[in-house]
Amino acid sequence: MLGSLPLKDFMQFLTDLATTPGPSLQEKPRRLLLESFLNDAGVPTETDPADNLWVSLGRDEINEDWCDAVVYDAHIDVVERGYVPEVRCEKENLIGMGVGDNLTAVAMLAFLAKRVTTERILLKRPLKLLFSVGEEGSGNLKGVRRVVKDHPIPPYLFIAFDLSFEEYSITGLGSRRYCVKVRCPGGHSWDDFGSPNAIEQIIGLLSFLKDACINIASENQKIISFNIGSIRGGEGINSIARFAEAAFEFRSPFPEMLDKMAHALSDLLVKIKGQKGVSVCHEIIGERPAAQAVHPERIEPIIYRLLVEQGENPSCSTRSTNINIPLSAGWPSICMGLCRCGRYHSEEEYVEIGSLGQGWELLNNLTKKLMA
Repeated sequence: MLGSLPLKDFMQFLTDLATTPGPSLQEKPRRLLLESFLNDAGVPTETDPADNLWVSLGRDEINEDWCDAVVYDAHIDVVERGYVPEVRCEKENLIGMGVGDNLTAVAMLAFLAKRVTTERILLKRPLKLLFSVGEEGSGNLKGVRRVVKDHPIPPYLFIAFDLSFEEYSITGLGSRRYCVKVRCPGGHSWDDFGSPNAIEQIIGLLSFLKDACINIASENQKIISFNIGSIRGGEGINSIARFAEAAFEFRSPFPEMLDKMAHALSDLLVKIKGQKGVSVCHEIIGERPAAQAVHPERIEPIIYRLLVEQGENPSCSTRSTNINIPLSAGWPSICMGLCRCGRYHSEEEYVEIGSLGQGWELLNNLTKKLMA
């Protein structure tokens, strides 16, 4: 249906994407590169108020039936600075932050759009390609939140392409992210020794939350994780810290576990606020709903069979991805990869070059099953 993958051209485009800036909520340079690639191939594009990039393919492209549509999604943002100065080719791998999470999937969908358009391939139902923004970190799933808001009625299927094809997800791992800020009067490290120290307050709070997380998980026999993302504060080695803040998150597939940690945090903040000279404030800086599968029979058997036919032994796992929001809105959804990759969110992130052809074949076979 889609033919073979032009590997040399694909790897060059993937490199161009990875070396173009595109951190969460600042994806415009990468979006413009993607738009240019698609428009040069004769593929019409449009953006929505969240700055997602859309491509419409298949029948009734103008007045399509959304209820019958399949949505292919790939997020275009990359963690941290959002790009790499260069993509390295070492042995059988392409190496560089973002190549696996998630720019291989972005490039695959772009090449699919080009092939369907130039070859005038007929599809039996509407196919919407969504190049979404704000999936990582502080993006808080901005792109898909807007998509769900703009479409009160679910499509036939929502498929997010992300990470490796060694596993897939039909459920959403929930998370809550917080920022806590503490202020104290401060003073001289000797003359005012014993006065409240904002850094000590933050350290104590985080230590308490770690212990509470372990205890609550043990008491309820359910999984929950706790991670400290950043800490900053203090004014100098000989000054009692007047300000400190920390950002941290909890993750769990069980909403009630996230609620329990929210209550533990709330109770602790009341105690801290009761100390003389200490002020504290907090805010939720990100939230992803834990979500259960919706009509998995529409897609899971197809995906599992295609992966097995490809020689994989796929596992079904619960992850925090773009499908959290659609699932929570009742959209039949799945998240799967289009390559073999690993070491996400690190300078050693890689994609196995030999898996790119396999990913293209997987995308081709999936599209034939759903659209031909």
